Amino acid sequence: MNKTEIESVFDVVKSCDATVLVSFGEDGYPDARDVTNVMNKNNSTTDLYFMTGRDTPKYKQLSQNPKCCLYYFNPSTRYSVRLYGEMHFITDKNIRQQHWSDDYRAYGYGGAGDSEFILMKFVPHAYKYYIGSEQKQGTF
Repeated sequence: MNKTEIESVFDVVKSCDATVLVSFGEDGYPDARDVTNVMNKNNSTTDLYFMTGRDTPKYKQLSQNPKCCLYYFNPSTRYSVRLYGEMHFITDKNIRQQHWSDDYRAYGYGGAGDSEFILMKFVPHAYKYYIGSEQKQGTF
């Protein structure tokens, strides 16, 4: 684990409003979609948090196979990062409350205890990014 590289990775993560989450569909093919990165703007750990709904395809796919990839791209700097790891569903009421914001009601969730509000924690295992044409990669 290269501390400087990991700091560079999370500088890109924190600078992005959205990320692309890639999971595996029921047909075995990768499935990609944007997810909001709002919970990770001030994050000081390598665990990243996201939200989804109970009835979404991503929830179903990640329930069956938690391995996934996150792709971050900052159009201002043109920096990008790929993180590989697993997504976990958080049921702990305190952690759910800690990551809740009333702004999420705009997505149709009634609160941190709403059964439709799914809090997900991504635990990274590996990363890849480029500096020019040189690929940097490592593990956590």
